[in-house]
Amino acid sequence: MQLTTNNWYETCISVIMGRMRILILSLLPIGDTLFATPALHALRIRYPRARIVVLAYPTNAGILRSNPDIDEIVLWPTRQTWGGVQGTLAVLNRLRDERFNLAVEFSNYSWWITRFTRISHRTEMGLPRFWWILPGAGTTWRKKHAVEHYADVVRKLGIPVTDMRLRIHPTPDEEAKADEWLSKHGIAQGEPVIGLHPGGEGLWGRKRWSIANFAQVADGLAEQVGARIMVMGGKDEERLANELVSRTRHDVVNAVGQTTLGETAALAARCALFIGNDSSPLHIAAASGTPVVGIYGPTDPRSYHPWVSPKEGETGRCAQYAVVRSNLKCACRFSLVGGITVVTWATCLICPALKTITPDKVLKVSTRMLTEL
Repeated sequence: MQLTTNNWYETCISVIMGRMRILILSLLPIGDTLFATPALHALRIRYPRARIVVLAYPTNAGILRSNPDIDEIVLWPTRQTWGGVQGTLAVLNRLRDERFNLAVEFSNYSWWITRFTRISHRTEMGLPRFWWILPGAGTTWRKKHAVEHYADVVRKLGIPVTDMRLRIHPTPDEEAKADEWLSKHGIAQGEPVIGLHPGGEGLWGRKRWSIANFAQVADGLAEQVGARIMVMGGKDEERLANELVSRTRHDVVNAVGQTTLGETAALAARCALFIGNDSSPLHIAAASGTPVVGIYGPTDPRSYHPWVSPKEGETGRCAQYAVVRSNLKCACRFSLVGGITVVTWATCLICPALKTITPDKVLKVSTRMLTEL
């Protein structure tokens, strides 16, 4: 972060007068947005009177709605919401008119927005030099979880990030709707429910375990532990959910495409266990305090393993998660941007690792977790 004497003086005066204005660049996937919430909370603790604005996509903004650490969410136009060049310029000009003191770039390569909006102070993720071409450039980088990488963006400002809990805040209305939804589908209060997520768009769908395998796990859990099975996910995953339901012998409650991100978190919090691919619903469930089983193919658990919220009064992580992965050499190589070369990244797109994970393996891990809780 480059600071001139005048800029630093201006920032100090802004802090003293309570006029600090911070822009968070959070043009990220849903799961990564959740991973950045501990760093966002640390910013609020450091600057309790600041105006904190988040620039986000329409897809990931729901993770931050009702979050007390921010004051406003500004939506960046996407392919579905793009209103032409004029619409994009209107967003940029609005941000420039706010005269922010600091830009926190959680999203890589968003530096140009900082420049356009004339924000003099910035902090960004420090990628390894030549990571995209040198095989050994990201060796140390790969050992850290994404949560720590986003925390480091804020730590570069001299701000400690000590409360590492992920934060998602369902509204009271979303909590009530989750209870109503369960009641509507005949799930009594206290009845064991296991959530499944067979989708995930990351890496163009290459993180998805097969629907046939999920169906076998659903039937096995229904028979072995007598739990109700609930499949969850976004509206664009309805086809996958319908296929899963059609392949199971037991009743499966289908909530796919029918809930907001807040309602998804509220429903996941009511599950005894959540099983899913390395995608946002898995991490939302973990952030909600639900034990989770993650199924990992091309992605590296060191960067993306479930970061389970600790119990009240504790800090850091707790052990209520399990990772099921392949033993193939090509498995689990895709880490956070900056961890692997472009050539290695390309091999992740053809990795057959998920096909080697059997339903019996996932079922065994899941039943063990249920008995240990």
